Amino acid sequence: MNSSYSPELWSSDRELTFAQVIELAEETIPNLERYQVSYLGSGWDNDVYSLNNNWILRFPRREEIISHLEKEVYLSSVLVPELEQTGVPVPNVKLITPGPSVGFPYPIGIYPMLKGVSAGTDLMVEMNWTDFIPKTANFLRTLHSIPVDHFRDFALPTQETLGCVEWLLEKEDILFHLHSYEVKSLDACAEWLDSCEPLPPFSGDLSFIHNDLSPEHILLDPEFGTITGVIDWEEGAIGDPVSDFVTLPFWIGWENTLRVCDSYSLSIDDKFLNRLEYGSKLSSLAWLYDEAQRSNDLSSQISYIERVWDINLSSLR
Repeated sequence: MNSSYSPELWSSDRELTFAQVIELAEETIPNLERYQVSYLGSGWDNDVYSLNNNWILRFPRREEIISHLEKEVYLSSVLVPELEQTGVPVPNVKLITPGPSVGFPYPIGIYPMLKGVSAGTDLMVEMNWTDFIPKTANFLRTLHSIPVDHFRDFALPTQETLGCVEWLLEKEDILFHLHSYEVKSLDACAEWLDSCEPLPPFSGDLSFIHNDLSPEHILLDPEFGTITGVIDWEEGAIGDPVSDFVTLPFWIGWENTLRVCDSYSLSIDDKFLNRLEYGSKLSSLAWLYDEAQRSNDLSSQISYIERVWDINLSSLR
């Protein structure tokens, strides 16, 4: 869960210039014919650049983010071979320490760029559901089938309930925000949230989970409309497999999400779909509240709520 916005909490504690990025690229991968560096954006943890559209360079924004990159390096060593047969690659992250002349204080993450566009972009992709659904289900099935003892060399967190339950700690703030729109359909959502109680711990078998499988972390082939990669594994944990389904309804809707569940093939307990609905509803409302703390562009979050709750919020656009 991303906590509410705080400029101090998410700010950077170092400087980074474009000249430093170029110098580090030349130092890390020498003797290229050209060095075309493009800024891709900044998230909570990293400033991200591409090199020649072939490499991704991730620069930690704060010192504590180094441990996140170290975690992804470790996870890569397990996930890359385990998931290869799914045809859905994941980043093979390496940690590089810049030379003194670069003047950047932290190691950076580097990996071969995965092909595709983020499912969280505004770029409209005509989906090939006949390919996307079984391929995504197979990816999740293979991921959740990796024996948890394969991760024994890294102290991964264990989550016995869905991570989104933490949003209930901010229930009153989220309710206030929902009521501020003065929209009846959102008031009905707020009524559900007001009566929402934490889930009991999951009593079934825990699996390794991505744990942050938002649309932004799923890559799509814009021409063929299918999944081409999954990125950003730093929230990886041992937990309830439902966690990796929760945000699918945000962008592919319930009908296609249930088709993924049907193709998943692993044993689904009788409360699986209940937890999925609970997690999707709670997360969609929390994400609207959270994004509103730092941005006026809530179009994505509004569309997520529309799909999850099957309501029309066109008056908010």
